[in-house]
Amino acid sequence: MTPELKQEYTRRITSANRTGIIVITYEIALGYLSDSREAAKKGNTADCRIQLRNASRCIEQLLSVLNFDYALSVYLMRIYNYVLECIRKVSYSMDVSGLDEPEKILKKLKSSFEEVAKTDNSAPVMSGADEVYDGLTYNARGKTNINTVRR
Repeated sequence: MTPELKQEYTRRITSANRTGIIVITYEIALGYLSDSREAAKKGNTADCRIQLRNASRCIEQLLSVLNFDYALSVYLMRIYNYVLECIRKVSYSMDVSGLDEPEKILKKLKSSFEEVAKTDNSAPVMSGADEVYDGLTYNARGKTNINTVRR
C-alpha cells in the first residue's frame, strides 16, 4: 500500500461513520490481498506473507467490532473466520489462487455494507478530527485563501 493511499484512507476514516469505516476496512483488506498476489507473482514470499498478515488484521478488526445483540453477527463471525482460515492456508502454501474465494466473499460483503452506508446518517465516529487543508493559495492582493475540506 502506497503512502498516498494510506493518507487517503486516513482522511476518509476521519470523516466516516461506523458503517463507512467498515466499508473502508473491507477496501483495505482487499487491497492487501491484491498486494499479496502481486508480491507472489514477483516471487517475494516474505512480502506476500506480510500483506496476508495485514489483510488478516483487517478481518480480525471486523470480527472484534461485531455486535452480538444481532443474530446476523453470528453469521458474519463464521464468514470472517472462514476468510481468515483461507488466508492462513495461502500463507503456508503460497498458492495465491486460494485467495479467489475470500476476495469474492469480501467484495460481496463490501457491496452490501456500501448499500447500508447510503442509508446511515449517523455522525462521524471521529468528531474531534482536524480539518484537512485542500488548498492554500494567494490572491492578487497578497492575501491567503485557504480551502478547507473535512473528508
